Amino acid sequence: MRNILNRPGFLSAGLAGILLIFPVTLLAHGFAQRYDLPVPLNLYLTGSGFAVALSFVVVAIFVRGSHALAGYPRFNLLGTPIGRLFAHPLVTNALRTISVAMLVLIVVAGFIGDTNPFKNIVPTTVWVIWWVGFAYISGLLGDLWAVVNPWNAIFRVYEWVQKKLLPRFHGTLSVAYPMRLGDWPSVALFLCFIWAELIWPASDSPIGLARAALAYSLITWLGMFIFGREVWLRHGEVFSVLFRLLARFAPLEIRTGNTDVCNSCSDVHCVTGRDCVGCSECFSHNSSPQWNLRPWAVGLLDTRAVSTSKMVFVLLMLASVTFDGLLATPLWAEAGREMLYSEQLRSLIVFLQDFAGDAYAAVSTLALVAFLIVFQLFYLLFSALVYWITPAAERSRVSILQVAKIFVLTLIPIALAYHLAHYLSFLLIVGQYMIPLASDPFGFGWDLFGTSLYLVNIGIVNAKFVWYTSVVAIVTGHIIAVYLAHVIAIRTFRSSKAALLSQIPMLVLMVSYTMLSLWILAQPVVESG
Repeated sequence: MRNILNRPGFLSAGLAGILLIFPVTLLAHGFAQRYDLPVPLNLYLTGSGFAVALSFVVVAIFVRGSHALAGYPRFNLLGTPIGRLFAHPLVTNALRTISVAMLVLIVVAGFIGDTNPFKNIVPTTVWVIWWVGFAYISGLLGDLWAVVNPWNAIFRVYEWVQKKLLPRFHGTLSVAYPMRLGDWPSVALFLCFIWAELIWPASDSPIGLARAALAYSLITWLGMFIFGREVWLRHGEVFSVLFRLLARFAPLEIRTGNTDVCNSCSDVHCVTGRDCVGCSECFSHNSSPQWNLRPWAVGLLDTRAVSTSKMVFVLLMLASVTFDGLLATPLWAEAGREMLYSEQLRSLIVFLQDFAGDAYAAVSTLALVAFLIVFQLFYLLFSALVYWITPAAERSRVSILQVAKIFVLTLIPIALAYHLAHYLSFLLIVGQYMIPLASDPFGFGWDLFGTSLYLVNIGIVNAKFVWYTSVVAIVTGHIIAVYLAHVIAIRTFRSSKAALLSQIPMLVLMVSYTMLSLWILAQPVVESG
């Protein structure tokens, strides 16, 4: 289903056919009519860029001193009746049961249900409810995935049964996780997921998604069996890594009240007492756990350099959703056409199409790889500029790569903002398919809850709503990123002047990316001329 949304405009004949077969899905991103802005698009772009630049000036004036936000207020919800209710094992176990049931439903419906993606619950559940929905929940509320992860829940049951029936058997191989491996397993799996979401021709196929779910289940459980459940969740289970990163922005956190438990952490990468925030292992084994309400985004104010693999993962989060937006622009339609008929690329396209599925997927794969690489290089270039513009005395403690790894988490609000701007209409419109599909998940003609005849209301949002939501989300995300980067710079370089100088290249990057992002989002929605 997602690849359908990304292809409009590539070939006129193909577009006509898609419009006839999938009119509602296309409306989720493109809409039936364009929106005429009250002022030219260029004014919106320059105004948004100016707003981000102005935020830099305001932050520079009012945020000073190395003590800036050294700590933050927290309120433990477990000290309240409502908090204890939501954290009660009956509630969490019920959520896990529902999650496991949904995984089973996806696999079963994929194999025995109707092959039409609009009559089968699998595509809508995977791409709309799970992928888009959980990203919003993780970033705007907290890491619910850590509670309901079905692969984690099933393996926990396996561990419990094993201890009861075979107490002498360890249950897993408990191979020591190599330090040099870092988060590279999750990076590799995330690359596969990005390709499947944006390019895979079978991304809307129920049976294709069911097979992918089974394959990923086996990979995940094998990783847990070899290295241990918690270690693989932290480094190899791609969605635990992804949603945990987004949850650093969220107002809810779990942490330990007594960090002594961290000394027995099974993860060799853990920094005792500092990685316990958001760690489900420490939370579940601690005698005084905390489920705290905190200010948004403070979880990103960490001056420790992340691993290289974690930096790459964060940049992939941002680059993938940007590339998704590019796929809906006339620029990509023209570039894709040129690549498709390029004599220089013909042999490579012919070779790749056997693996990608068709020539269009092969061309898109080449473009995706090139875009992801260039995106990473651009970030490293601006990190180098940050390093060289900072006075030598203040930058002596870090390298260019360390600068890149220290500031990369400040990009997460931008990734979340772009996700919100790009997918909100998709969630609100296509998500309505869950109402009839709940009554007939397999496409067998059932009407379990009396909702099978529900008609999707494509008028629930319009192009005007999408445009203004995009402007507010993108500008707000970049302003938050500017603020976080400035605070991190103060803590890293220990001087307000050095921090101010260091952020000039990042400001240029933020302003440019704000304008580029809005231009991309505007193409299928607004009339720019």
